Amino acid sequence: MARLKAGAAKVDITPDLTKIRIQLGGYGARLNMPPRGVHDPIYARALALEFGSQQAVIVALDHLLIPGSLTRHVLEATGLQAEQLFMSASHTHCAPDSMGLNERMRFPLPGVGTFLPEFLQFTTERVAQAVQAARRALKPAALRLHAAELPNLNRNRRGRRLVDPTMSVALLEDARGRPIAALVVYAAHPTIYPHTMMEVSAEFPGVLQQMVERELRGAVALYLNGAQGDVSPVADEGKDDHERVQRYGAQLAQHALRLIRDAKPAAPNLRMRQTIARLPEPQPHPEFMQSAGREYKVPEALLKQLASQIVPPSAPVSALALGHLLLVGFPGEPISSLGLQTRELGREAGVRYVAPVALVNEWIGYILTRHEYIKGGYEATVSFNGADAGEAVMQAVRAAVPMQV
Repeated sequence: MARLKAGAAKVDITPDLTKIRIQLGGYGARLNMPPRGVHDPIYARALALEFGSQQAVIVALDHLLIPGSLTRHVLEATGLQAEQLFMSASHTHCAPDSMGLNERMRFPLPGVGTFLPEFLQFTTERVAQAVQAARRALKPAALRLHAAELPNLNRNRRGRRLVDPTMSVALLEDARGRPIAALVVYAAHPTIYPHTMMEVSAEFPGVLQQMVERELRGAVALYLNGAQGDVSPVADEGKDDHERVQRYGAQLAQHALRLIRDAKPAAPNLRMRQTIARLPEPQPHPEFMQSAGREYKVPEALLKQLASQIVPPSAPVSALALGHLLLVGFPGEPISSLGLQTRELGREAGVRYVAPVALVNEWIGYILTRHEYIKGGYEATVSFNGADAGEAVMQAVRAAVPMQV
C-alpha cells in the first residue's frame, strides 16, 4: 500500500547586492532604482511530496512573480516534469524585480526591470538547492487539513464588496507527530510597505512564515498567495509601516496556527495535472496606452511591441491535489471572482478544500473577467491579452480541476 512521504527545505535567495545589480520590484515609482540594503532576507521554501509513483514539489518564493524562464530553468536543474513543479511567488513588493528573471524582457522601460542573466542563474541555483534538499529529506508523513474564513483581514481594492476571505492550511507530520512543513494559502497583496521603502523585504508573508516556523520548531512554512488580483490587506494598526507589516503578518500567523491546531487527519493522496491556456493575441488596454505613453513617453508602436514581448502566447494552469486539498495555480494574478469560481468548480467536483493560488509557474499579468477588464483601472492596464484572457485561463482551469482526490 502506498505511503505518503514529505520533505522540506529552506534556502536564502537574497542576492549579494554588490555583485548583482538588481532593481527593487513592485512599484513603477521606484524607476528601476536598486535597493539600499536588506531589511530582512528572502527565501525559497520547498516541500517535496511522494505517494507511490507520484512525486511533486511545491515551492514558495519570496518574490514578486514567477516568469516562465525561471520555471523552465528550475525544471532543467532538478529534472522535474512540468506538472511536478508548483512554484508560486508571495508577491512581496520589496523583492528584487522578477522581470530581471524574465528572458522575454530585454529592452529598458522606466519602472520595469530588465533581464539579468546572472540574476536568473543565481536564483535558479538557489531554488534548485531547496528542491533537491527537500527531496533528500523525504520521510513517511501524515497529512492534516483545515480551512476557515477570516473576516475583516482583506478587502477588494476595486470598489467591490466581493472578496475571498478563506485561509487554507495543510500540515505534514512525521511518524512521531513532529511537524515537517505547513502550507498556508490566503489572498492579500503584500503592499503594506510603500514605494519609498527601498530595502529588500519579504513583507508580511515573511513575518507569517517565520512566526509559524518558530512555533512549529523546525518545520518549513510555505505561504502561497490566493486570488489576490483585486485584494489589499486590512493592515491599519501600527505607528509606522514596519509595525503594520509586523502586526499584519503576526495576525495571519496566529490564525494559521489556530487552523493548524484544529486541522483534522486526511487520507493521503497526490495527483498533479497541468493544462495550457491559449491566450488571445496581446493588445494593450486603452488606458495602458494613455498612461504609459504619457508617463514614460513611449510611442504607441513600442507599447504594442512591449505587450507582445512581455507575455507568452500560452500559459500553464497547474493543479495539485494533496489529500482532500486541491491547489489550483494561476499563471498571474486572478481577481476574487475568478478565485471564487474556482472554489465552486472544485466543490462541484467533490473536493472538500479548494485553494486558488496566484503567480504559479508563469506570469501573464492580471487575470480579469471581461466585465472588470472593460471597467478599466490599474489591474486592466496590466492585463495584456484583452478582455477574453480571463475566460481563456478559466477554460484551462475547468480542464484541470476534475481530479481524483
